[in-house]
Amino acid sequence: MSETSNWLVHDHRKYDEALEACEMAAEVGEWKNATRLFKEFVKDLKLHMRLEDEVLYPFFIKELGGSEGEIVDLSEEHDDLVRLLRDLAYIIKTNDFDHFLDSIEPLHKAMTEHSKHEENVFRCMNNDSLLAHRDEILARLKSLQHNEGRRTWDF
Repeated sequence: MSETSNWLVHDHRKYDEALEACEMAAEVGEWKNATRLFKEFVKDLKLHMRLEDEVLYPFFIKELGGSEGEIVDLSEEHDDLVRLLRDLAYIIKTNDFDHFLDSIEPLHKAMTEHSKHEENVFRCMNNDSLLAHRDEILARLKSLQHNEGRRTWDF
C-alpha cells in the first residue's frame, strides 16, 4: 500500500478490531464490558465519519475533481452503517448473544465492504495531488471536535 493510501485509510483496521473486542466480550457474557467497548467504538466512529464527510469527501470533489457520485455513495454507506449500529445498540441492551450475533454479522460485512469501497476510491485519486495537500487535509482533520456533526446518532 502506498504512503498516501496508508494515511487515508486512517483507522479502518482499528474499527474492525474494536468491534471484534466488543463481540468477544459479549461472547463470554461480559455485557458491561461489551457495552463500554461498543460506546467507545461508536464515539470514535462518529469522529471518523465526520472527518470523511466534512473534510475528505468534500476535498476529493472540490480539489481533485473526484466523482460526486462516488462520494454520495460512500456517504450513503455511512448512513447504512449508522442504522446497523443503532440496531446493535438496542440488542446490546438486551444482553441476548444470539440476537447480538444476528446484528453484528451484517455490521461487520457492511464495514468491510465500505472500507474496501472507500479505499478503492482513495486509490483512484491523484496521489501526487493528495500528497501535495496532505498538511492542509491533516490540519482540517485535526480541527474537528468530537461533536455529532450533521449525521443523526439517536442511540
